[in-house]
Amino acid sequence: MISQIDKQIIRTWSAALLGSRLAGFGARQAANGPRIAVIGNCQSYGVAYAMKLLDPTARVDHYSAVAKSHANIGLLAKTLATYDRVFSQDFPANIVKGGDSRELLRRLNNVTLFPTISFAAFQPDLVYLLDADRGNKALAGPLRPYHSALAVFAFRAGLSLDEANALFNRDAFEAVGYFDVWNAAAREFLDNAKRYDLDLSSDLMNWSRRGVFMYSIVHPKSYVLADIARRLFVKAGLSIRNDNFDDYAIDDLSRAEIFPVYPEIAELFGVRGGYLFKRGNFHISDGVGEFLTLPQYLSGCYEVYKRARPSQISHPRVDGWLEDEAFSRQLVALARANRAAGATPVL
Repeated sequence: MISQIDKQIIRTWSAALLGSRLAGFGARQAANGPRIAVIGNCQSYGVAYAMKLLDPTARVDHYSAVAKSHANIGLLAKTLATYDRVFSQDFPANIVKGGDSRELLRRLNNVTLFPTISFAAFQPDLVYLLDADRGNKALAGPLRPYHSALAVFAFRAGLSLDEANALFNRDAFEAVGYFDVWNAAAREFLDNAKRYDLDLSSDLMNWSRRGVFMYSIVHPKSYVLADIARRLFVKAGLSIRNDNFDDYAIDDLSRAEIFPVYPEIAELFGVRGGYLFKRGNFHISDGVGEFLTLPQYLSGCYEVYKRARPSQISHPRVDGWLEDEAFSRQLVALARANRAAGATPVL
């Protein structure tokens, strides 16, 4: 199976060949502005779409560096050299044979690197379970790679599902420090942006005023990616011909899994929260998708964890909680006390 990068390379060279043949017949391209390529992870489509809106005369092509491609770095670089500007997120060497994003930067003089957006303050409980014995392959649960650290702890500590459900409470969140994540998350976010010569401090302030701007710790809402695109346009000296994004917004990442902002954490930020977990639905023409309540999500997690090997349900944060025997006993006691008092979450 060929990857999206392979398909885009084929489309690019096919369009170039077809364009040269049609030129003699007086054919004109609809897009007569700059040729722009955007390459990166799941966030890159949103950036590419926003760039097309910023300059509707531009030809903007998207290269998804998620699945492994058949193309090598030489062919990719040769293809991207045909563009006026290339905007690339970092991608590892195993995506394209023979090189990574830094090798692309070394080979071309039209590349601008930009960061992956990551922000953990809204969903501090979200973790990935990476199996070190299998090349850090992520364990898939009810929300594919998105797991709850508290759910993993509850299972490994021997709590029942009812007790695990009762662990999702203000007292447990306070004990594990979930109310104190914002400052560190903001600092990490801004410091990372500066590594790419971007000052996103005012953008972060504006996004926070709009409420929850992340679907998960790595999936921002569309207006976040639109602001990133605008910053990159300015940095590259490209003309902005249209600055009206909201009326044309496509929120591509909303089709993926959505990890909720727990109500107690949401209250801290003055936003709406809940315990509704959304499963990914990338083919919306086939159905409207599925949602899970907290008990349903936890039940699905437990079924996965029962079949998993110990290395698959290990995470540094959870390991630390369990290794601290006094703290582990405290969390278990909170869960059981909350259950006895009926202090369990509602949808």
